[in-house]
Amino acid sequence: MTKKLLLALMITILMPTIFYGEETQGMAVDYVTRIQNEISADISKLRASLEIELEGMKLDSTDIAQRTQELEKLSERASDDMAAWEYTPEQRQLHTHILSELITAYSAYGALLQSPSTNSAASDDVSMLGNVSSPDINESDALRQEIAKVSRGLDVQVFYLQSKISKLRLDLAEASSLQKQLKAAQEGGDALELPHTHVLSLENARINAALTRLQVRAQKAAFDSNVTAILRLRRRLADMKGKVSFPKELLDANIEALQAKIAALTEEMSDARKSLNSANSALKRARASLTSADANAITASTASYMARSARVSYWEYMTAMINEEISLTREAQEVWRKRYKLFHDEASGEDIWAYREEAEARQQELQKQLDSIRAMENVVFREIDTLQSQANAEGVSGLTQQNLMQAAENRRRIISEVFNRYETMIPRAVFYQQRLHSEANDNLGAIRLAEKVSSFSKETIMSFLNTELWQGEGYSVTVSKLTIAVAVLLSSFFLSSWGSKWIKRRIMKRAKASITAANAIQRITFYILWITFALIALNIVDIPLTAFAFMGGAMAVGIGFGMQNIFNNLISGFIVIFSRPFKVNDIVEVAGTQGVVEDIGSRSTTIKTWDGLDVVLPNRYFLENSVTNWTGTDLKKREILKVSVSYEADTREVEKILLDVVGGHSQVLKNPAPFVIFKDFGNDGLEFEIYYWFELRKGSGAKISSDMRHHITAVFRREGIDIPYPQRVIHMAETPKEESVGENDLA
Repeated sequence: MTKKLLLALMITILMPTIFYGEETQGMAVDYVTRIQNEISADISKLRASLEIELEGMKLDSTDIAQRTQELEKLSERASDDMAAWEYTPEQRQLHTHILSELITAYSAYGALLQSPSTNSAASDDVSMLGNVSSPDINESDALRQEIAKVSRGLDVQVFYLQSKISKLRLDLAEASSLQKQLKAAQEGGDALELPHTHVLSLENARINAALTRLQVRAQKAAFDSNVTAILRLRRRLADMKGKVSFPKELLDANIEALQAKIAALTEEMSDARKSLNSANSALKRARASLTSADANAITASTASYMARSARVSYWEYMTAMINEEISLTREAQEVWRKRYKLFHDEASGEDIWAYREEAEARQQELQKQLDSIRAMENVVFREIDTLQSQANAEGVSGLTQQNLMQAAENRRRIISEVFNRYETMIPRAVFYQQRLHSEANDNLGAIRLAEKVSSFSKETIMSFLNTELWQGEGYSVTVSKLTIAVAVLLSSFFLSSWGSKWIKRRIMKRAKASITAANAIQRITFYILWITFALIALNIVDIPLTAFAFMGGAMAVGIGFGMQNIFNNLISGFIVIFSRPFKVNDIVEVAGTQGVVEDIGSRSTTIKTWDGLDVVLPNRYFLENSVTNWTGTDLKKREILKVSVSYEADTREVEKILLDVVGGHSQVLKNPAPFVIFKDFGNDGLEFEIYYWFELRKGSGAKISSDMRHHITAVFRREGIDIPYPQRVIHMAETPKEESVGENDLA
């Protein structure tokens, strides 16, 4: 009984961990591909503007070389040209500067055009990794380090690409602005102040945009190669899951290799100390040769002292670095021993907690040490700049200059042979501390559970588990039985979900079934599996179904009142699934809701409306209301477009034009063929109707109608056919004129 209980508890605890682990890995992959998609989208947004801006430019290697020669000739006669143009000195300087920039840009473009695209080195390194059929922990570590290495290179590439894309936007904006100014001047607007310089500036902006495009294209290819490498490396790491081995022989081999490294480092330390002593002796002799005259000036003696001082600094840094590397190598031996214990479950709970805390603290210490090394590296760079400036100063030559250059070289050796070694050594130590921390974390879940269970007395727990809840004829239900049944039942929910999804995938792959049928089979399979597992769970703990008989009346009342809508929708769902009035991806209209069927569930159906909203409708709606399936038998839909023309228009010509317009639209179907009807003599004009068909999946009726209205308007204007305005003709009755009355009439 106790074994069954522990098995059920472990299944319940581990199931979410498995799912969450897969989700985390998916998120990591999604991050890399999301960055790739964002950069591709940024480049695509600029492509149209770039093509428009570079239209007409000849950019092959022959044209580039020819244009470079032409610009060089322009540069040779620039002085005479600017004199003829009566340029001021400032204008001459600007023109010369732009001409020089233009020649440089064309030369760079030609050189980049000739150079082959460079691929990321990461993709080459991937092929050097071993087969993962039976990997050991060393291969797993190497794969993780390779992923980290390629990811760091990816970060640099992302920064470079983003900066180049920003520069491309600026180049295009500048070219567009200069183009508008030139166009305005050509059309009689404001005259350009420097027309010749302006034309060169426009050409410079355009060739710079083309050059940046080439740079982005080459770097994007390398970036995509790195993304592919990372995804492939992660897949290989996922393939290793559950296969990694860590035998005692491998631990001994790793410890022995590190011990051999310590011996080599100890010998190197001995040689370094001898060199340091020799350098200190030379420095003392150089200090003794200094005079008071050397205090305020750089002489051969002071330069010699500086060179020897830099040599002493080099060996001091070197001995400190070797000593640190010996310490880190011994630390690595201890890390390997701890990892071996964790891998083989030989570490106690207290040990695992200690490993975890120590590894976390050590990571922080190493990171601070690396930051301080980089700060010292910046100081040494400044010292090198100072020494080079002193060596190149006016009046410095001969032995003095040589000693200053030697001092700068000794400082460079500190960076190349010491600090660069730190840059490799410390990150490797951080990596192994990270692995120790991660592996300790992986072991803490089981340890925490064991510690909690051990904190209670066994008698108390067993007494509680054996508490009888109810009994019947030949059976009794205890807390332990009920707990195991619930745990197995919950676990069976996940197993049923996984099993039904697996069956769905197999059906869609082998039987080529529709998504609607596959979903229906998946749901039926889920309920069958879940009920089966539930019965198995009850059988495992020896609980007969009669144990729940006393709850039958209450359940019947609950189903009769509280669950009637649920069962109504459930039964309606199966009717919808099997009668198939519509299927997934059909366009339907029901109860005032129109859209695309996203999912047909057992209780409800999801419809995505044209506004992008997900509307969840209970399945009984589809039985109680009329359902219009726009794509039930086919995907064709007919639309009517009404057009009115003036009474002066030739009706046959109008009909021909309308047929040409509707027949020329790419989304209008040829079968059934569109046709035009002369509908009526309207109050304002002659009324025509265009009948055409289109596929619902490929186009929008409103968009097609809009396109054709634009086209019809343009063609009517070109052909002189008027679209009449609403008009009314009002006839005014003439009023009779009043007869004139004369004097005789009055008489």
